[in-house]
Amino acid sequence: MGQGDNMESSSNIRPVTASPAEMSEDAKAEFKAFVIAAGEVNKRTLPQLVKQAVTLVMLYDGHKLIGTAAIKHPYDEHRCGDFAKAKVATRADMYPLELGWIVVHPDYRRQGHASTLISEALGHAGAMQGIYATTKTDRMRALLPEFGFEKQGEPYPSTLKPAENLTLFGRAPS
Repeated sequence: MGQGDNMESSSNIRPVTASPAEMSEDAKAEFKAFVIAAGEVNKRTLPQLVKQAVTLVMLYDGHKLIGTAAIKHPYDEHRCGDFAKAKVATRADMYPLELGWIVVHPDYRRQGHASTLISEALGHAGAMQGIYATTKTDRMRALLPEFGFEKQGEPYPSTLKPAENLTLFGRAPS
């Protein structure tokens, strides 16, 4: 097996999905630390956003956390800003929820775990409200349409990493 191959432990991979209120403080702390370590979030706003999330997903290999995802209530300013930067500001109100914090440990990438995380998050969020997501990776740009997301507007520079462009996707309520 090559580096990053974890086939022997794949039978131990299990998602844990719950609302923040149903999760222990230790689990929420582990979730936040994992997301912060990936470097894709504002550390200052993360704790409150986690507390207000609809659902949090943690993917484990045995006892090791290997991935996260969430359906969250983004701050209105953030949500409207994302849609304005993508030049589709009038669509922001159609998507009150955000799929985000999709992080897979580097040793576990390209093994289908992002799909598991997205499926778990969407399955617990319900389909009554529109959900949007942003991404900078080609893999996620290909993956999100498999879950009913459609590209919205134009790519725009990331606030945290301006050299990288984000693409906005939306999934209408069913």
